[in-house]
Formats: sequence, structure tokens, C-alpha cells
Amino acid sequence: MADPNKSTTFNLQLPTSNTAGQMLAPALSTPQKLNTGSATGNPRNKCALKPGHSLMDWIRLGNSGVDLAGTHGRVTPVSSEELARHNTREDAWMAIRGKVYNVTRYMDFHPGGVDELMRGVGRDATKLFDEVHAWVNYQQLLIKCYIGPLRTVVKMDSIPEGKTSLPIVPTANFGKPLPVSNSSVPANIEVVPRFDWIQKRSDITIYIYTRQFCNPGLFVRRKCAKVLQLQVLIEHVQHMFELELHEEVLWPAKSVRVGSETGKIEVTLTKVEAALWPSYGAHTLSRGVMSEAEDSQYEYEVLKCSDFNHDSFELCLRGTPDVAMVLPIGYHVTIAALINGELIRRSYTPVSGKFLHQPLAADTDANSTNLNFLIKSYNEGSLSKHLRQRQVGQVLLLSAPRGNFRLQRLVTHRQIALIAAGSGLTPMLNLIEHLLKRNANRIDYLRLLYFNKTPADIWCRSELEQLQTTDERFQLVNVLSEADADWTGLRGRISNELLAPLMTKNTPEYASFVAICGPSGFSRAAEDILKELKFNLENLHIFQG
Repeated sequence: MADPNKSTTFNLQLPTSNTAGQMLAPALSTPQKLNTGSATGNPRNKCALKPGHSLMDWIRLGNSGVDLAGTHGRVTPVSSEELARHNTREDAWMAIRGKVYNVTRYMDFHPGGVDELMRGVGRDATKLFDEVHAWVNYQQLLIKCYIGPLRTVVKMDSIPEGKTSLPIVPTANFGKPLPVSNSSVPANIEVVPRFDWIQKRSDITIYIYTRQFCNPGLFVRRKCAKVLQLQVLIEHVQHMFELELHEEVLWPAKSVRVGSETGKIEVTLTKVEAALWPSYGAHTLSRGVMSEAEDSQYEYEVLKCSDFNHDSFELCLRGTPDVAMVLPIGYHVTIAALINGELIRRSYTPVSGKFLHQPLAADTDANSTNLNFLIKSYNEGSLSKHLRQRQVGQVLLLSAPRGNFRLQRLVTHRQIALIAAGSGLTPMLNLIEHLLKRNANRIDYLRLLYFNKTPADIWCRSELEQLQTTDERFQLVNVLSEADADWTGLRGRISNELLAPLMTKNTPEYASFVAICGPSGFSRAAEDILKELKFNLENLHIFQG
């Protein structure tokens, strides 16, 4: 195996037999087949589907009421022996990550063809699935084909509460899977990102595949019209892709997407001249640890700075001149400024543009790489006062993403409580959005206990109340310490009485995992109360600024 600390150079060429109008996938410049698990040697090889067998046709079939699983709506555990008996074209069952699906009707809808899908029939196909297309959201695609859990494989939602064991195959050395075990994913098993690309005449998309729930961050820098740097952050490790493209592309990127659940990264760039390229170009890959980049500072331009409420403001920033950054969920950046000859730094967590009072047009786009902050103004806070005075076009210095939040810890939990005070709401907002959209081990209850002084201090109240209305799994509980007589909600400060319901099983208030964010004194008090209540502290995360 190659030394992961050394740079490796890649140069992928396209086969000349592809027609000009197709979306093209890479192949090696020699006729050697890739070890991808695909019968053709090409992980992106597709077959022509029969008329009426598109993805939309499959969705329509699933919504038609047809019993695709063949179980009449019952969830039935399946033994390995039973699974092995369903191994024909006319009776095809398959297991992926401990769940058994009846894929008989899906055969003719599979873009890779019937023969390719038959390779996984009658057995646990997790390894094949991960080798070929681990990023595909099979849970949603096959939801109507679900039969039940595979008895011989640890099922994600049957792991005892308080355990962090995951039935997710950890990956090392470019996607070669390791055996599933009941132990936690070893700390020394490192996720190594895998590179891929695809093109149309007008644009090119770079794909980087990491791992489900590894929560990657991304920093993109354009050095010139043909040279890009893509830094992929996975916990404390940075993987640097240096790309020299075949031809020039425009900036900013057409779209930048980072999947918090799938771990899939997509960067789409518009070509300066519309044409099919014979190759994407070449790239090198190197590795470094986060501590090596701690002092890195990136220039961000102020797009907007305006009042949010009576004592806080919203700040919208854009990378300049040729940078874009997407933070992992639960991470923050530090913003630095030279004030009276002293360099002052503070930590802030970006939020989605939809939580701003007057978001910019770009912030309504899910692909926007603008960074939006909600910042509380303090009378004694020199940096917050300095930031509030910034004008459009002025430049601020931001650090690389920082944090220690591991999204994987939450995968086995279905009832989660978030405890926040004041501006400690900001990391919770991104976490709420992720958890309510999570497909794997879907959330049952998500409860936000939000502590403030008065009703005027509650951030994002209307948005959170609307979310509570539209998603019955989410509950907002506002607790005020200085409420007036008109307040009908809870009053007081964080206490044993308010947190005790988290320990009562078989109730919506129960939580098997808790996250806390707020002033240091608040976080310590919450932790002490949970200790008194005998909460399992292995299932506690405290966000640090």
C-alpha cells in the first residue's frame, strides 16, 4: 500500500469510443480493468433501460400501492439461510447493511443491468455495493422493497443505547472494505477519499467520495483558470487534491455540494469553452494533519451586516477572491481582527441563510458557499462591536474549520435532546436540519431546550415554531429566566427538574443522546445535572467555542 503521506499523481483519459452527446465517465489510459466490483471494470458503466423503466417510472411504481416487498406490509426478520433461497431472476432478495430487500421488480430498472444486480442476489451484498456505488441512497430507492432485518448482521437500530458500534463498513485504502464487527470503528482506520469525475459539453463535475456520516468539510481554492486546490477535512486530517484541469473553467463554481449523510462531495465548474475534453487533466493527492494548518487565514468579503434583533446582528460573508468553504456539521471558524494593535479572535458557527431576516438571493440557494453568522453584541466585546461596524466590501480573516464533533456518534440514536442557551443555538440549527433529513435510522424525537432571558432574546423563534408545526418529530421548548407576566411557557434556569424527563424511557421527552452549547457556566451546569441524573456521559457532546 502506498504511503498516505506521499503525493500521488493521477492522469485519467477518456475512451475514444464514447459519443459526443453522452455524459462521460473516466477510465484508465490503458485498457486495464479497475478493481471496482463492476463486471465491466467501470464503476459508472450503465445499460440502456427499456422504455417505461426510468427512475421516475420506478418512483411511480413504488407510489402506486404495488406490494414490491411481497410481505403485505409486514416487517419480517430474515435468516441467512432464507435469504440464500431467493437467488433467481424471478425471486431475488438482497441484503445491504443488515436490511433485506426484495429486488425482483427492480431488476429491469437497475441502470447497471440485470446481470450486475444478480451478483448480489441471495446474499449480503454490502461489500459489492460499497465497492461500486456506496454513495447511492439505497434506503430511499428501495424503501418499498424492504422485507426486514438480516438476523446474522448487526442491525443499526438494534444496537443498544449508549453503544457507538456502527454496522457501517469502515474504509481504508481507496474504498477497500474491512469486515463488519460489533466493536466501535477503530480510531486508526482512516477514511481515504476517492476521486472521480464526469463531464458535459458545458461543465465538468469533480466527485470526491468519503464515507457515510464521516461529516467531511471542504475548502476550494482556484489558483488560476486551470488549477484548483480541493482540501477535504475529515476530523483532524486534511486530504489535499491539487488539480490541473485540461482546459480553463469559470469561477465561482456552478455548484458545491457536501452530503453530510452520504459523505459525497460534488464540485461543478463551467467550462470557458463548451467542448468535450479527452481528459479532465491530472491531480496529485497529499495528506496533512489539522494542526499544520491552524494558523491559516482566509480572506472573506462582507456582503451584508445588519441588525438581527435588539442586541445581535447578522453577518454574511463571501470567500475572496477565489475561495469557497463548506464546514462540517458542528464545526466553527474563528474570525480575527486587529483592534488597537491587538489581534482578537472569536469562534462563530455559520448558519443557513434561511435563518436570516433578509437573506441575500444567493443564500436561498442550497448550493451557496456564502457563510452567514448570527452574532450577539456585548458591551464589553471589542470584536463583536468591531464586526457590527463592518461595511459591505470590507475584508475579514477567517480560520480553517475547527471542532471535534463526530456525527457518527449520533447514528445509532433515534431520540436526541439539544440543550442551548442564547447564541449557543447556532451549531444546533445545522444539526437539527441534518437529523430531521436523516434517512438511515430515522429520528423518532428531536427536542430542543432553548434557554434565554426574555422573549425578545429568542433567536429564530418563528422558523423553529414553524418547523415544530410541519414535522411532528421536532419539539421546541423555550425556557426564560426573566419572562414577563404574559409569558405562558416554562420559566427558570437550567435545573435538575427540567432535565429529569430526559431519563424517562418510552416518552417523547426521553433522550439517549444529548448535545449542549452555551456559555461555559451554562454548559458546566448542564453537564453536572446530567451526571447527577446518572446519564451516560459517553452519549453527551458539549460544543466548545
